[in-house]
Amino acid sequence: MTEKEYLDALNKALKWLPKPEKEICFNYAREMIEDRIENGLTETEAVAQLETPQQMAKAFLEDRGSLKFKFSLPINSVMTVILLILGFPLWGALLLAGLMILLAGFLLAGCVPFICIAMTVSLLFVALVSVSASPFVMASVSLIAGVIQLGVGVMALGGLILAALGASLTIPWFKAAVMKTAQFLRSLFFQEVSKW
Repeated sequence: MTEKEYLDALNKALKWLPKPEKEICFNYAREMIEDRIENGLTETEAVAQLETPQQMAKAFLEDRGSLKFKFSLPINSVMTVILLILGFPLWGALLLAGLMILLAGFLLAGCVPFICIAMTVSLLFVALVSVSASPFVMASVSLIAGVIQLGVGVMALGGLILAALGASLTIPWFKAAVMKTAQFLRSLFFQEVSKW
């Protein structure tokens, strides 16, 4: 197994861990491999001397006191299961309506970055065509028409800058909103358990 294959397997074993935490574990594994290579082993031999990626991930999580998530709906009695089945027409419809409202909100919020990106691309095209064609219009049609076309190109360039700025501000905001909503939804159905 190569170092890359080992780190890929380690990444799969730590898939629920945040990226900064993963990097700590990756750096530790890389350091262990590099130490063994410096002592004269090949990359494959150095990786073979390490514990398996799953064992390293488990040891890392236990050492860091990381949390594991467990499904937390109280389905521990027959009566609860019967009530869930019988109440499905009510709670299922409410759940579906809530998910559709959430989806509509995401689509509506996602329109803002999409519109900013579309405006950036279209204004770039308008600016390039207007500015590059204005000398030809000045020479062939009239000076006034060429100056107007140049002005339109410069205005499109200003709009391009504003649209690109809007896109660069709204895309991270939208991504953060989606991630926070996903974490909130996960917290509704899963609880944190401190033991591995």
